[in-house]
Amino acid sequence: MNINAKFLIISTLLSIGFLSCKKDNTINTPVLSEFATPTFVGTYSVADDPSSVYKIPVGITTVSDKPRTITFSVSSPTGAVEGQQYNLGTTTIVIPAGTAQDSISLKGIFAGYPSGRKDTLVFKITGGDVPALVGADVYKVVLKQFCPLDMSIFSGDFEVIKDDWQDYLPGDVVQLSVSGNTVSFDYPTSFMHKPLLIKVNPTTFATSVSATAFGGYSNGGTVYSCKSVPGANSVVVPCDETISVLLDFYDDAGNDYGNGLLKLQKQ
Repeated sequence: MNINAKFLIISTLLSIGFLSCKKDNTINTPVLSEFATPTFVGTYSVADDPSSVYKIPVGITTVSDKPRTITFSVSSPTGAVEGQQYNLGTTTIVIPAGTAQDSISLKGIFAGYPSGRKDTLVFKITGGDVPALVGADVYKVVLKQFCPLDMSIFSGDFEVIKDDWQDYLPGDVVQLSVSGNTVSFDYPTSFMHKPLLIKVNPTTFATSVSATAFGGYSNGGTVYSCKSVPGANSVVVPCDETISVLLDFYDDAGNDYGNGLLKLQKQ
């Protein structure tokens, strides 16, 4: 056998071996179901709007050549009940052939969220045509009531719900006025009197009061001041028509009286 013939045979055998190895090493990527989101926690602010719907993206990890069915369960550690706090209708979704993603439509019930109620729903992929991708098979959504901010609400007669400074008792009625995003409130001081200007953040609904000497109760006596303390207690709730602010009280002699809550509700 000449050298050229030997070379041809060896080349052919090597080619066959290479193709065999390539075929044996081919990896078939499995198709998995998943919640197709960068994070797996969302917030749904439930508006008083029949078209208000929260979409949860769900699908498979690759475009499918046939329809794929995904089933899921819904639970609530906070006690939300379907038909009272939300509507869903189905716990099965079909991903059409030629696509990889669809969405679950969650409808919150506005009337189910009075007085600051908040709920958590836990969605978990439980079955279907393909297994779930571990780590992407659970999605949590927090539901709470939402009303747009209308500053005109905070003008007029308001009932005192709480006044830790104790110039007012619960049930007393005070009058507020509004200018832009600022609400004006008066403590009943008689000496060097100055109103508290409560600013409302139109995006976060947080309230704040700059350091204000709101006056004293007798001529030449102690002058009292206060300033807001940021946090969950300093906020307006348009749905409840309430305004509250946590205040740090102190006087011109350097005494600090600690924090006190002022909370008012529209009559």
